[in-house]
Amino acid sequence: MVLCRIYIFGNVTERMNPLKKPVTLHDIAREAGVSFNTVSRALNDKPDINEETKRRVLEVARRLDYRPNRVARGLRQRRTATIGVVVADLANPFFAEVVEGIDRVCTARGYGLLLANTEEDPARELAAVQHLVERQVDGVLLAPTQRDLASLHYLVKKGVPFSLLARFFKDFAAQAVINDDREGARSAVSHLLSRGHRRILFLNGPSYNSSASLRLEGYRLAHAEVGLPVDETLILTTNARMDGGKAAIETALQHSLEFTAVFCFSDYVAFGALRALRRAGKRIPAEMAVMGYDDVAFAELVNPPLSTVRIAKTRLGATAAEALLARIEGTSSLSGERLITLSPELVIREST
Repeated sequence: MVLCRIYIFGNVTERMNPLKKPVTLHDIAREAGVSFNTVSRALNDKPDINEETKRRVLEVARRLDYRPNRVARGLRQRRTATIGVVVADLANPFFAEVVEGIDRVCTARGYGLLLANTEEDPARELAAVQHLVERQVDGVLLAPTQRDLASLHYLVKKGVPFSLLARFFKDFAAQAVINDDREGARSAVSHLLSRGHRRILFLNGPSYNSSASLRLEGYRLAHAEVGLPVDETLILTTNARMDGGKAAIETALQHSLEFTAVFCFSDYVAFGALRALRRAGKRIPAEMAVMGYDDVAFAELVNPPLSTVRIAKTRLGATAAEALLARIEGTSSLSGERLITLSPELVIREST
């Protein structure tokens, strides 16, 4: 049995609170001394109502803390004002910041969130997507595991609008908001090369991950720009987590690989690499330079503060939310763009 965790954000929580009896239009009508229809017209800002009466109704609604029943309204409009968000690894602070951007946009537009975590497991991803569709979400934002296309085919079959977060498929026409990972990696490796490093160990993510593929292209491009051949033995694959970074450094040292700098797929991988290098007695950056990717909040707090590539993570989430809502509501040109690419920024700290 595959389990998927669903976390609830925004106005969905308010709708599911069984301890709070909702205020109805009849309650407002009784308190204001008007009819049910008058209350309805006032709350919907209809023109055929006396201004003084409208003011009184609105004041009573405010005092009673009236909240519209979005579920009932959604059933009438065939919408639930809820967006499903499926992330690959909620323990990774990268996704926490992406979700923050999504939440800001959706809350401002009156949408609640249902958040699911897949832990990079495609079976859990499909189960989460199926559960969200059963909850009748208006759309789904998905950071796919990229092991298969099952979740995307399911969403297409069910006719549920969706957009991809941070990752994309070359062979599947789905809207995605991504970072320019090729340029981000090129600039990071170029910086290391400019510091005199010629043997740069690359701890990359899984090959099926689109970000990993693009960052590998950037790694190769930076070498080509200075006419330096790439030593394939310096490219190692990790699971894109801290333990993966630590294990990769231990493997490299055990095999006596020669390198003076490490470029990591993510800050998360870099944290593990830093730990392993320190245990091996390497002084950073005097003996070994380390470069991360993402610029999560902890990157400047580790010792030494981590040089990295900054992704506008909150902006990425906000842009993806805007694009999806545009598709749902048909209100913006963003709805027609397949690939929306955000520019990265090189951040130099004390680890290089």
